[in-house]
Amino acid sequence: VGSDARFREFAERILDTPGAIHSVVMIGPEKYNQLYAKFGNLNKLLAWGHARVIENLLELHPECPRALSDQFGNPRLIKSALLERGRAIVLEQRTKAESDFAVAAASILARERFIDWLQKTGRKFGKPLHRGVSPQVKEVARELVAAHGPEVLGQLAKTHFKTASEIAPSHYKAKESPVE
Repeated sequence: VGSDARFREFAERILDTPGAIHSVVMIGPEKYNQLYAKFGNLNKLLAWGHARVIENLLELHPECPRALSDQFGNPRLIKSALLERGRAIVLEQRTKAESDFAVAAASILARERFIDWLQKTGRKFGKPLHRGVSPQVKEVARELVAAHGPEVLGQLAKTHFKTASEIAPSHYKAKESPVE
């Protein structure tokens, strides 16, 4: 069984767990690129996404006293992105938080959503879309740019990454991801 099939199997188990609630904030490449331009910082964008999930879960389970998140940057980033309800709970952040079942489950549900997006978008463009920056990924990107113009990368890729500038250098300039 392939990796994608295993993620789907685990996601199904999670979704079928009685009493389990979940929220996934899907940020496809087009929205990601807009948010990255707005925030100008990858960790601030991630904090915003984590805070939205926490707020969504608190809508479903308002009496929840705490939340746990992976710590990917300065702990104040998520705290400052939370709204009123989220600021009222205890927020714990730690590295390797996936050792907690709830955080691991959230990662699995997010990965399944990403796999779904890759498959759906690949069908839309008539090309299989792959993860990463392999030669195969770059070849498909070149073919899509040749067929649809360099703007298509804005729908399919994180355009501040080096790969976009390699595929369409006149349209995308490589930028570093400033972190905080």
